Amino acid sequence: MVRSSTIGRERAARRELRSAVDDLADAEYAAGLRPGLAWRWWAVIGVLVVASVLAAGIGVWAWVHSAQTRSDAEFEQAAASTVALLLSPNPQDPQQVRRILDRATGEFYDDFAQSSQAFTEVIRRNGEVASADIDGSGVSARTADAATVLVAATVHYEGAAGTDRQFRLHVGVAEDAGVLKVSAVQYLP
Repeated sequence: MVRSSTIGRERAARRELRSAVDDLADAEYAAGLRPGLAWRWWAVIGVLVVASVLAAGIGVWAWVHSAQTRSDAEFEQAAASTVALLLSPNPQDPQQVRRILDRATGEFYDDFAQSSQAFTEVIRRNGEVASADIDGSGVSARTADAATVLVAATVHYEGAAGTDRQFRLHVGVAEDAGVLKVSAVQYLP
């Protein structure tokens, strides 16, 4: 019993002390002896809010830009795979034109779609099967969603001629519905 009464008295004394300290702070504030703590709390809260908003904004900006940025290797891969398909005519492959158009966009798509019948006819008439090896590629200019890629390729003809031809191409690659596609092809001398 003695112990519980001692604990009760200590608790009452602490409550009384807290009340006296609060009353003293109120009296000092009312007398102008102690500046109010309210403005300090608002300043701290304001700084924390500004810092939080700034950190969230930087985080969102970094996330958006990192998700939309493609590497040079992705642009090179899109250009090289389409050039390899374009320079590998096969008269036994009726879907080759469709696959090329699936990897094309913009001006190149329009131009190739218009000349696809002639492309197919020339391949069929020549009857030669060829395979292209990409010798190298590199991005020469780029933006976030488009690039200009230089591609060097060697075409090996399997027909009677059996010769190899080397090509250098200037290839435009652009993003179309989240997929990198060829938008322009120019043969370089």
